[in-house]
Amino acid sequence: MKDELIRFLLPDARARGAIIRGEHINQEAADIHGLQGQPTVLFGQTLLASIVLLSVSKGGVRQVLQLDATSTHAPIARMQAETKSGAVRGYVQWQDKVVPAMEGSEISAWMGKDMLLSTVRDLGVGQPYVSSLQHNSDWLAEHIMHYLSQSVQIRADVILQGNLALMIEAMPGCDDDDDDDDWFKAVEALARISNDTLDQCTPEVILECFNDLGCQIVGRDDYQYQCSCSIENMKHVFDGMAKEEIQALADDAGEVILSCQYCKRTTKINASEETSS
Repeated sequence: MKDELIRFLLPDARARGAIIRGEHINQEAADIHGLQGQPTVLFGQTLLASIVLLSVSKGGVRQVLQLDATSTHAPIARMQAETKSGAVRGYVQWQDKVVPAMEGSEISAWMGKDMLLSTVRDLGVGQPYVSSLQHNSDWLAEHIMHYLSQSVQIRADVILQGNLALMIEAMPGCDDDDDDDDWFKAVEALARISNDTLDQCTPEVILECFNDLGCQIVGRDDYQYQCSCSIENMKHVFDGMAKEEIQALADDAGEVILSCQYCKRTTKINASEETSS
């Protein structure tokens, strides 16, 4: 089950953007990681934010978005999303094994306001771009916009609502004039979209709200929650470990059970074979 991302241009505002309603991605992620309630929504928005960042902001072949709580009292210690062409995966790391019953909808209720956002943007050539910065906000969208402004140094606006992600950014040349008329037109059109429209309508209908700016769909990409793990990749956990350490992890049958944090796939590895290799 896949969800479609739409890339679009707003020629009359010299802006571009991407939109995706991640119904299937969010449901698959929730099922794999056993999430319920608001953490399902927040983790899904983290996955979708990673997708739109890869699709719009200076491109690349891989985008990692990692959120870390700076408080040990926050229920969620980390959420991470990794996007490659057509696929996204991620995981949620809790502070404690017992998940508290909470009702807060904002990300600050689960990870604290003062959160650390880190990204890896891999262009496929040379070393990836790595960035980390801390910001104080209740909402994930504001953390993303702060990152784009401070680290990527572009004008952008982001909506993360339910299972919808919508991002617009200024194209090169948008800031060449002395005034902000072009970018203001894009932001104003975005602000006029009602919450009901964002919650209920298809991405194509939502994009009709930008018709006055000459909205043009320029590409469509299918995405799904998909992990690329393999037994060989999972075995890399043993790299650099002493034989004694590997043997200490084995059960009575001499096997070590490995589990992928992204898809929860498990496999049994014979400890004796690893220590003899």
